[in-house]
Amino acid sequence: MNTRTPIQPATHPAVLSVSFSATGNRFIAALSDGLRCFRTDNCLTTYHPTLPLSSTGDSREGGYAIAEQLDDRYLALTAGGRRPAGKSSVVVWWDALLGREVAKFDFREEIKSLRLSTKHLVVILEHRVIVFLHQTLKSEPRSPSSPGQPEHQFPNKDAIPMRHGAETASKAPNVPKSLHPTGPNPYALASLQGDTLALPAQSTGQVQLITLSSESSKKRVLRAHTSSLRQLSLSSEGALLATASEQGTLIRVFDTHSTDQLFEFRRGVDHAVILSLAFSPCGTWLASTSDKGTLHVFDLRPPEATALAAQIDREARERKQQHRKSQSLSHNPHRLSTGPSSSLSGTGRSSPASITPSAPVTAATGTGYQGSVQEYYGLRPVPASASPSSAGPSVSAIAALKASPWAPKVFKDVRSVASAAFSMGDDPPHWQGGVNSSWTTAPDGKRVRVKHPVPPLPADPSGRPPKGVLCIKNRKGAAGDDEGAVIYVVGGGSDAKWEMFELVPAEGGGWALLLIGFRRYLDRQFVS
Repeated sequence: MNTRTPIQPATHPAVLSVSFSATGNRFIAALSDGLRCFRTDNCLTTYHPTLPLSSTGDSREGGYAIAEQLDDRYLALTAGGRRPAGKSSVVVWWDALLGREVAKFDFREEIKSLRLSTKHLVVILEHRVIVFLHQTLKSEPRSPSSPGQPEHQFPNKDAIPMRHGAETASKAPNVPKSLHPTGPNPYALASLQGDTLALPAQSTGQVQLITLSSESSKKRVLRAHTSSLRQLSLSSEGALLATASEQGTLIRVFDTHSTDQLFEFRRGVDHAVILSLAFSPCGTWLASTSDKGTLHVFDLRPPEATALAAQIDREARERKQQHRKSQSLSHNPHRLSTGPSSSLSGTGRSSPASITPSAPVTAATGTGYQGSVQEYYGLRPVPASASPSSAGPSVSAIAALKASPWAPKVFKDVRSVASAAFSMGDDPPHWQGGVNSSWTTAPDGKRVRVKHPVPPLPADPSGRPPKGVLCIKNRKGAAGDDEGAVIYVVGGGSDAKWEMFELVPAEGGGWALLLIGFRRYLDRQFVS
């Protein structure tokens, strides 16, 4: 078996997972050799700690497959990757202000993912979820920084808010609150907003909504899809729930209080993997990303009178243009108006021998315009008065099909108001490191090539790099998100990239997605 080290090692570590903080102001990347925290708005590094060494005793730092950030101070970590920093069943609670871990929990089985809020830590396992409450720890002397490490490694003194007693007081999720069984959850689906927790139920396609504020953790169950769930997300207030199935064609939005379905949007007609779902801060927009490399934005606002008027006016202009096109076809000799003599030819038109020049038809005569020989052979255009007047605005075939009660549902579904392509990266199959295959000797003495499988990730058994992780913020200077939004898309893997999009009103009506900029956030960063 070929175990030789590559001559030219990778210059950057691989990003095994990406997640945004509870406020969306930061995002954290779990790396194959540690972790790193960034600002969401400009993708600059805020924290790059020196963590414990690899569990294999390697001189390099160990890898982390899961990382969640509560704020600028507290992190929850789980080891993973080809050179893990510890067990994949252990959650490490890290205090960035003290520069060390303050708590550790071993669950005796692989941890799929974590969720954090100001009150709770949610640990997601294969068939159940455990919820913990934060507890203030006893004050301890402040530990010094490790030798050769700049103290705390924050870019400025305002990176962490310093309050009285913050140097010694710390908190950790030491109080178990509840345990909730789920069905098989290979993709670690869960969403935590405030006191509302959304999890897959034990039945296929169902979601359980748990209220953590009550002592009994009240639970409600809604049926979201007929097939297995692939993605779910709660709004910032926990009032809305968005879900997508493994088919990836429909996205549904539910009211978490009444469990009623409010919206159903169509992403497309072909199968796709929904990578992420995210609501805007005020619940006006819903964004989704898929493995097609497309970012879609859906409008959750109720239709207003002005919007309806603009839509009616736009449809009227389209019908008028369609009517003009239909009139231009009247120059075709096959489209001439026919009279009684047309029945002799059997082709829906008069024969040249029976055509005689005549005046345009009038209401009194009641006879159709017969045309002339020149008009029949296209040598002279048909007079405009010969074209029959339209009794009403023309309707396109697609519009008529949509209005038909027998039309397929796909023609009536609501689609996104704006879409744009985002980067899926250029990751090799074995993006986590190592070789694709190796040579070995078979029992018969022949040399054969053995392909190495891609190592799985805790939240993705296929081992694909994380891509398309979403966060939506209000536009700069805007009081709400009615005027648009700023959308951040972050990807991991060996080609990790941060992208910034802006949803703005389009000139001709509607909305448009503009790519503002991107950055490969593991590269060297220059700050003016």
